[in-house]
Amino acid sequence: MGKTNDSSDAAPAPPTGVAAASHTTSAEDQANVAALKARLEGTSTATAAENDAADAPYDQIPQVEIDPGAHKYVLISAHTPTDPPKKLHFVVSKSGAKYHANAAEPFVHRLEEAGYRDIRVTGGGRINHQPDQRIVSIFGHSYGFGLADHKLSKQIVEEDGRFVGYSVDWSNAGY
Repeated sequence: MGKTNDSSDAAPAPPTGVAAASHTTSAEDQANVAALKARLEGTSTATAAENDAADAPYDQIPQVEIDPGAHKYVLISAHTPTDPPKKLHFVVSKSGAKYHANAAEPFVHRLEEAGYRDIRVTGGGRINHQPDQRIVSIFGHSYGFGLADHKLSKQIVEEDGRFVGYSVDWSNAGY
């Protein structure tokens, strides 16, 4: 398993070798974040009628989708379309995402299409995923969605079998 911060909540120093961010936020980004948040307010937990269909198979979406390199990432929570629903968290980064909303939107759409409910983007930051070195560094924040729970993001990445043997660390510092 990777590095842990279990003995204390102190985060490691921010990762080195990560290029400075070329984009922070804009009025357009803030408007997109507000629109996404408003849309997600309508994805509350399933009604009784919807729960009748909840026993049907649903598209189980992987909880970790992080592109190689240093990119913006979001932490998303959602309830499965099962009865009873199960709350899951998703760690998502997207190469080329200019803003955090650009990383969140396609994944949120997949969750909606698969029937997940009560979808929320709980925060964001950046992830530096170096598969050749088997390193994942989670750090920074999102101006639109706020600071993600990087400790939780680290846990989700470490629990994903594709990241066994990786060094995974986190920090609230940096952008």
